[in-house]
Amino acid sequence: MPFVAILGAGPLGGALAYALASRGRFDEIRLIDAEKTLAAGKALDILQSGPVDGCSTRVKGSTSLDEAAGAWVAILADPVNPDPLTHLAALHRRSPDAIVVCADAGHGVVMSRAVATGAVAPDRLVGAAPLAVASAARSLIALDVDLSPALVHVGVKAGTAPGACGIDWSRTAIDGVAADAALQRERQHRLDQRLAASFPPGPLTLAAAAASLAEAAWFGARPTFPCWWVTDGGSGAPRVDVLRFAPGGRARLVTPPGTGAGLAGSGAGR
Repeated sequence: MPFVAILGAGPLGGALAYALASRGRFDEIRLIDAEKTLAAGKALDILQSGPVDGCSTRVKGSTSLDEAAGAWVAILADPVNPDPLTHLAALHRRSPDAIVVCADAGHGVVMSRAVATGAVAPDRLVGAAPLAVASAARSLIALDVDLSPALVHVGVKAGTAPGACGIDWSRTAIDGVAADAALQRERQHRLDQRLAASFPPGPLTLAAAAASLAEAAWFGARPTFPCWWVTDGGSGAPRVDVLRFAPGGRARLVTPPGTGAGLAGSGAGR
């Protein structure tokens, strides 16, 4: 039975469990949190909303990491104390064949540590924050130019601050026109500032990105996804790379060599 294990039942974990349950691709969602009845309460709330949403996905709450054993996809959601690396390694040990998705915008550092220490193999670990940033950027640009976000394609690159991402204007297009031709530099700079001021993305945006990535990572998908990916053995910060997923969690790098930037949009990778 295909199921997803989510570690952390805070605002991000709860939103992520609801997003995955409402999509209905996985048979079961297991929400795990050490805080007594937190995961069980949120799981019950999602189950009770199912008849209204027309959703029949099973959602289970637990305090035990053992519930993650055999997961198809394991997701590290809300910040876990005292050391998220310990929990990330525990997730991987219980489901060594699963793709591990780091959903929070602050998970870049723990991803590098996980690979550097051998806690998680680099080809089983991806971060969803760049996809969330791309979604936020598409919305900001669309509002600024008064177009649908579906007509905006955004390139994403690593930011100057640790764990941050920004817009790669050289790989961004608006209604089929290169952003460098469609927007003056001053306007691009203003949008960069607005995006930086809104970082990190909120839990709903991060949850939507992680849910899309979790589905693509296991079932495969034609679109490409900008993700954090550790390619240097964990010696530095994760790169922002474009990945395409085949069924079973097999990721293929499609970023042009040396760019270190990802592209997201309604038609990206199709």
